[in-house]
Amino acid sequence: MGFDGTFEGPDKKKRLVWSMIILAVVVVAAGVGTKLVTDYMRANDPIYQCIGDPLGQPYQLSVPITVTENGAPALVPKGIGITPDCTLPVHTLQEGVIHVAYKEPYQFTLGHFLFNWKIDLTKFDTKVFVNGVQHTEGSFLDIPLKDGDSIRIEFTSRS
Repeated sequence: MGFDGTFEGPDKKKRLVWSMIILAVVVVAAGVGTKLVTDYMRANDPIYQCIGDPLGQPYQLSVPITVTENGAPALVPKGIGITPDCTLPVHTLQEGVIHVAYKEPYQFTLGHFLFNWKIDLTKFDTKVFVNGVQHTEGSFLDIPLKDGDSIRIEFTSRS
């Protein structure tokens, strides 16, 4: 032992290497554990589940949506939420219409749709209108998608 209370000698390097190995194992285990828990939670969350035949699901909604970007009309394309391997419950089968299909009723939101569309909301100031009335209570991301409603979104680029 040195004068300052620390250990010196050949064992010091060995202990340091073992400490680093143990730390690496703990970090990898934490990462794997987090991935397993996240995958489990996503598997049980309807927003991440792939559905079979979208038109054959018992729960169906269609919500017309129009979008402007900096005052100009923007296309809401068909195929949002659809890949060759997966159709998410909130998707577009045709331009300008949010389609929801699921095995049972669930409160899907505008936020689910925008997440699937992969819009970077940090680049825009956003106003949302439901049936012509501006949404001002709470986050527009939490607006429930309802049959019979129509949605208009105005995206204005931030300077």
